[in-house]
Amino acid sequence: MAKEEFDIDAEIEKLSRKSNIDIKKSEYAFENRLKKLDKDIKEVMDRRIKEFDNSKKLTSEYLNIDYTQDSIDRYREKLKKI
Repeated sequence: MAKEEFDIDAEIEKLSRKSNIDIKKSEYAFENRLKKLDKDIKEVMDRRIKEFDNSKKLTSEYLNIDYTQDSIDRYREKLKKI
């Protein structure tokens, strides 16, 4: 007979309560991490779309440049030097 007697049901309840709290904390941390990752992914996608649109705009502007005859002649002379 031990000096300290304890109730097994009370100990089990105490341990299960602690486990439930730990599980809830882990779930909350995991959900927050998923939300952060979703936010980061969305930011990267938006930035890539913006960069693509900017690149597309620059390409179309480049293709629409109207060269004068003087400019063409200068480029030809530079190419001959190369």
